[in-house]
Amino acid sequence: MKNILSIVALLVLLTVPSFASASAYYTLEGTVGAIQDRGGLASAAGISVGDTVRYVVEIDTERTGFYTGWNGQDHEVRGSYYASLFSGNLNGVTSKNHNYFSSGKIGYLVSAGNEKSYLSFGDLFSSGELTLGSNVGLLYESSFSGGSSFSKSTQLLATNLKVTNISNVAPTPIPGAVLLMLGGLGVVGFVRRKLS
Repeated sequence: MKNILSIVALLVLLTVPSFASASAYYTLEGTVGAIQDRGGLASAAGISVGDTVRYVVEIDTERTGFYTGWNGQDHEVRGSYYASLFSGNLNGVTSKNHNYFSSGKIGYLVSAGNEKSYLSFGDLFSSGELTLGSNVGLLYESSFSGGSSFSKSTQLLATNLKVTNISNVAPTPIPGAVLLMLGGLGVVGFVRRKLS
C-alpha cells in the first residue's frame, strides 16, 4: 500500500504544474459577434456567430513586451509586460509576433499571439487593469489557413467578454493516460485489499 501511495504522489507531482510567481493566466469568455472566414478556420472549428468563445492569455510582469518587425528584429515596447495567447479558438498559423500588455492611466492594450493565432483587445476607458469580472468590449482573433496570404485569413470578433478566472497556474488538462493509470492503480489496490 505504501508503494502505491508513493506512485500516486509521484504522478500528482508530475502532472500538476508548478506555480510561477511572475505569470498570471487570464481567462476571458464572450460571444462571437462576427466572422470573416476566408481561410475556413472558423467553420473547421465549428464556430458560428452567437457561440461562446474562451481565451486564456498569459501576462508575465517580469518580462518586457515586444513586437517583431518586418525585418525579423524584436523591438521592446517600453512600459509594457510580456503577453502571449495560451489558448485561442482558431487553429491555423500566424505571421504577427506582437506580445505585449501595455497599461496606463486611461486604459490598456493587449496584443498577444502564439504559433496558431493572434489576438488583440483593449479598453482605453478603463482603469488600465484587468481584474476578475472586468468587461472587455471587443476582441479580435485572426489566423491564416496557410502562409500569410490575406485571402486565406480568418477573423473572429468576440464581444461582451468578461474575465472569468485569474490564476498563477496554466490551465492543464489531466491527460487521459494518467486517468487510466490512476484508475488501474485503484483497481489493483482494491483487488489486493480484498485478497488480503
